Amino acid sequence: MNQESSQPRKTHSPAKGITALIFGMAYAAFLLLHHLLPARMGIALVIESILPWTGVFLALVLLMFLIRFSVLSAIGILVPTVVWASMFGSALIPADDEDAPDLTVATHNVGARMPEPTAAAESLVSADPDIVTIQELESLSGKIIHKELDSSFEHSQVVDTIGVWSKWPMSAPEEVDLGLQWPRAFATTISTDHGDVRFYSVHMPSVRPGHEAMRNAAIRRLATKFETDDAENVIVAGDFNTATTDTNFSELSPPLEDSRVETGGGFGFTWPARFPVTRLDHVLSRGFEVTSDEVLGRGSSDHRAVLAGLDFK
Repeated sequence: MNQESSQPRKTHSPAKGITALIFGMAYAAFLLLHHLLPARMGIALVIESILPWTGVFLALVLLMFLIRFSVLSAIGILVPTVVWASMFGSALIPADDEDAPDLTVATHNVGARMPEPTAAAESLVSADPDIVTIQELESLSGKIIHKELDSSFEHSQVVDTIGVWSKWPMSAPEEVDLGLQWPRAFATTISTDHGDVRFYSVHMPSVRPGHEAMRNAAIRRLATKFETDDAENVIVAGDFNTATTDTNFSELSPPLEDSRVETGGGFGFTWPARFPVTRLDHVLSRGFEVTSDEVLGRGSSDHRAVLAGLDFK
């Protein structure tokens, strides 16, 4: 008489991979609904500033998928990957090589304690921008950079801690009220070889987790200002203290076009300079076709400079 094998049979569990599915769908929902994050205690500010980096969570879901390979775990990794790629994948597409643009714009927050200001100014000048805007000019390093740029550009306008240098003539600066007790933005009209450009130089209030109300109010005031500006060609550049992925950035872009978003080629993080994890410095425009966006080398500031190429439409 044959004896039945005493070895237990392997049975298929319909719930195999459920953990990967739950984690993956939860992450996808988080990406899609991040604008609902509470502002209390700076939760939204911190998370949205580093939102692309949350993609490392996909590695955890991928590990679950490999360990518990199943249809459910496959869905768990596929859905959040598609969501993340739809939100950030275009930024990773290599930028196209373009011909020389009609004009180039550089922006740099030079910091309060930059140890090598002359080298920083020389680095900006060597990039050969047509227009440069600088923030934090009140420091000793800022004053040195101010002097260096004066020797390289024929035209300049400075208001308090921010300044603009140009190869072309500029109108008198017009202070833009951001609701602060000191000037942090101004507008000027630059008469370029291709036509007039309305140029806004800005330095938004600094933010700390739980203390972003002043910055958010300043963003809304700035958005209202350029919405009522009937100039055909507008550039808004500077340190916005606002990441591209910050919900509040949507007050500015769109309707303005962000140079890094338009060109791709990476996320273009600018802060902190030693190991950038977010982009606080931007060149926004209206009436232009963005042709390039480059983040310059580390330098000695806590921000990296941005150089954008623009063509008149």
